Order: sequence, then structure tokens, then C-alpha cells
Amino acid sequence: MEATNSGGELVDEKIGKERVMAVNGPIVVAVDGSDTALEALRWSALAAVRENRSLRVIGIVETVAAGYAPGVLMTPAVAEALHADARRAVDEAIAVATKVSADVDAEGEVREGRPALVLREISSGAHLLVVGRRGRGGVAGLLLGSVSSDVAAHADCPVVVVSGPGPETGPVVVGVDGSAISQAALGAAITQATELETTLVVVSTYPGFSGEGFYDQDEVMAQFRDEATASVGRQLADHRRDHPADTVSVETVVVAGDPAPRIIEAAGDAQLIVLGSRGRGGFRGLLLGSTSQAVLHTAPCPVTIVHSEVSR
Repeated sequence: MEATNSGGELVDEKIGKERVMAVNGPIVVAVDGSDTALEALRWSALAAVRENRSLRVIGIVETVAAGYAPGVLMTPAVAEALHADARRAVDEAIAVATKVSADVDAEGEVREGRPALVLREISSGAHLLVVGRRGRGGVAGLLLGSVSSDVAAHADCPVVVVSGPGPETGPVVVGVDGSAISQAALGAAITQATELETTLVVVSTYPGFSGEGFYDQDEVMAQFRDEATASVGRQLADHRRDHPADTVSVETVVVAGDPAPRIIEAAGDAQLIVLGSRGRGGFRGLLLGSTSQAVLHTAPCPVTIVHSEVSR
């Protein structure tokens, strides 16, 4: 069944209900034995304890031979070896999780199928899905792996992409542009800043111009800046009206230029970045916007991608 959201866009009511229900779900983390996956596991374990949620550790066996070694015949012996490898990765991850915190409630599971598709399916019942930015077998220089890129775009719950050891101090940084999805990202960022007991940095940008000859350039730039500043103020005011108990300390950064480098610059000492999957002006079907993709490729800390307009 389709309906319209506050922005007049068509949405699937069934998907919307699943996302609301998943607020009570576990934190799910995918592991494959790689160092990056173990860093994602450590981040997930801390988040699960912090949010008083269970942790579900998923290992995936890709049963299509071309998925792991083109030209190799998928024999029963090969399949059994792959299952054993995935089981070891899951067991190791659970052992690491219990070392991170004795309070973590973790369980593991090995599934079969295409990793991205399996994780998409699991995400419909998850509160949060956590993946490493690049897993085992990643090509040097390919900073965002195909699985992490896919689930960041298509999952039914927020996705956290972890690139390495995460900073344990610093603010939460969120990018906003006045869109409904960025309002959801703002809500998620405030929640994370509250749980991490830190401050929030809200980043918004406006167009910048270079060169001479632009008529009244200073005046136009000032107008763009004032409009962006007012938009941030409205988004914060809307959130405070709906959630008056939230008392996170907020800093706003309104600057000219492309959003991605400005967000990365603001996140130099951050422990988390939060973004909407696609912002204002995004095309239907383009589920992960250019800003989100660019930040995911180069972020110095974990990045949360929010997909739906349900932020709490």
C-alpha cells in the first residue's frame, strides 16, 4: 500500500511500519574475519550495552562459487569449509564482544546467500545494522566495499559503516539541508550525542562562487548564508518542540562549498557522523546521495546512514 509523506513523496506503508517496529530490534553486525569487521563488532558491542539491546552477529556463506573464487566448483567439501570459516568468524566475534563488555548479550548465526541481499533482509527486523567499510578480500584503494555500499543504500534500518578503530571522544557531527530525511538524521544524531554524553555539531552548506564578474556576489552569498542559517535554526527548533527533554549542547557550522568536504572537515575530531541517505533534490531510486557516498569513502570515524523519516 502506498501513501504520501509530509513532503508529498510516495512511500510504502508496509516498509514504514517495519521500520517503526524495528526500533525495538537488536543491533546486527556482519563479520567475515577481517580486521575491519572486528572493529565494526567492537563498535556494535559498545552500542548494544549503551542502548541496552541485544547484539546479533551474522556470518554469511556465499554459495555461488563466482562470489568468492570464479571458476571454482562448489563441491560439498568446499561448502563445508566455507561454513566452518564463517562459523569461526562468528565465534571469534562473540568472544571479542564479551571482552569489550561482560554485559553484552550476544548471539551468532551463519546464513547462506549473497551477503548484501541477506543483510538487506535481516535489516527489516534490526534497530541498527553495522558493517565494516571494506571486508576481507577488498581491493586496495577501493575504500567502500560492494556489500557496505549496497546495504548503506538499501537497508530498511539505519546503517553504521566502520572504517577502523573508532575514536572514543569527540562530538557527533550531522549534515542537514532542510529535507525531511535530514531532519530524521538530526534526530538520530541528537539521540546518539545524548547516549555518548557528548556535544553535537550541525553542519549545513550553501553554494559558493569563485572568480570575478558575478553581479553583487557578496550580497548573494550573504543571502545564501542567511537562508542556510535560518533553515538550520528551523530544524533545531522543530526538534526541540517535538522533543523538549533533549538538552544536548549544539554547535552550528554554516559554510559555503560542497557538503562532503565541509562535513569531513568538521568531523576531524568527531566520534560519529550522521547523514541522511539522500538529501534535498535527490532522485527517486538514487538511494544513496553523492554527499553520503563521498563521506563514507573518506570519513575518519564511523558513519551512520539514516534511511527513513523515523528518527527516534
